[in-house]
Amino acid sequence: MSDLTNSWRMLALNGVIALLYGFLALFVPEATVVAIAMYFGIVILLIGVVMLIEAIGNIRKNLPWLSGMIWAIITLIIGGMITFNTEETLSVFVIIIGSWAIIIAILQLYMVTQVDLSKNRKNSMIFNGILMLLFGIILFFNPFQSAAFLVVLSGIIAVVMGILLIVLAFNLKNLIKEIE
Repeated sequence: MSDLTNSWRMLALNGVIALLYGFLALFVPEATVVAIAMYFGIVILLIGVVMLIEAIGNIRKNLPWLSGMIWAIITLIIGGMITFNTEETLSVFVIIIGSWAIIIAILQLYMVTQVDLSKNRKNSMIFNGILMLLFGIILFFNPFQSAAFLVVLSGIIAVVMGILLIVLAFNLKNLIKEIE
């Protein structure tokens, strides 16, 4: 029974965490984007430090170390760029995603003209290609605001999920009381 008791508490805690994130994402999306990016930058920096320690350990053990050292340095540089130039790095990252979406859309629209497809399949690919092209253009020309908008969308989802988790947690708590 203690597993069920812990389960409802964990559901409630996850719901509260989801609500906190959701409200942050909804009411301060730009700061939330920057905080998320900085967090990932710090994680990448820590991974780079661990990789560097491993490469140094390989040098001491006379094991192959050069590729590990190169990857560690690259990882440290990327982590540092994300952590200390967060907005600029985030904009570049979103521009890369936007460029990728534009290229995929163009290739998909070109493929529609070259491949024999059923009418439904062709219409679906055209619609998807146009949608992907618009998505890529929006990301490419307004990267930081696009990232903030995506965070707002994730905030809406987090608020809904947080509420559902809390409701589920209290329903589980009531069920446990009925069983006991």
